[in-house]
Amino acid sequence: MAKFVATDLDGTFLNDKKQYNRDLFAQVINAYTAEGGQFIVASGRDLRHVQMLFGGFLDKVNIVADNGATLLSADQQLSDRLTMTPEQLADLQDQIDLMPGKPHGGVMIFSPDELLVVRDYGQVPPAFVAMMAELYGQPREVVSLREVDVPVVKVTVFWTLSESETFVNQVKQSGIDVHATTPGNGVVDVMATGVNKAVSLERMLAHLGGQPADLMAFGDGMNDQEMLSVAGQPVIMPNADKRLFAYGYAVAVADNNHDGVLQTIAKKG
Repeated sequence: MAKFVATDLDGTFLNDKKQYNRDLFAQVINAYTAEGGQFIVASGRDLRHVQMLFGGFLDKVNIVADNGATLLSADQQLSDRLTMTPEQLADLQDQIDLMPGKPHGGVMIFSPDELLVVRDYGQVPPAFVAMMAELYGQPREVVSLREVDVPVVKVTVFWTLSESETFVNQVKQSGIDVHATTPGNGVVDVMATGVNKAVSLERMLAHLGGQPADLMAFGDGMNDQEMLSVAGQPVIMPNADKRLFAYGYAVAVADNNHDGVLQTIAKKG
């Protein structure tokens, strides 16, 4: 079994109800860590959300959150946030303004201690706002990204599926100093340039005394490709984005609705 396991959450570790089998996880993680294994969550979700999901297990869970912008090791010795500059936020605002239409689902800004939304765009999905408000309180409105006055680890833009692909390509071609990625569901996460799951995983592995060759990584979306490409043992879910199958990665023994990650770890262990 690999010394290190990293997994994405949505569509990978979590089922379609955004849950996981806590009893099975306890069995698998206890056996895995007892043999010296290190478990890493590598997700686009924010730190507080990941910590909520893994309450009761945080002493065994290393976290790479916000698509790599936030790192927190289980031993608390590695803790870092890679924030965006005002110039990066202004350039991102320009790119949003260049799109033919406004983001239909709004724009949410993740700061370590609060959430903000850009006024006059589409409404951020109410269920998402309600869920996040439990962790951060109600989001504060700003007129644009240029007016943000707090540290920002990630900006999430809610487009339609086709718009999201167009926007990611537009940002890449613009050459501005940010990194945009999408799991393929219309949501686009934007971080500072050079920030992604792979780079931050390498930092986490170095802290834990490992390297990418020692890593088994699980993913399902195109925002996992960078992480999968550096892992010694990349594994995709049977329900993964069809484009990932072209890379010849191993496939988990079951999909996300049938504990595929945990079943694969248990089988290989």
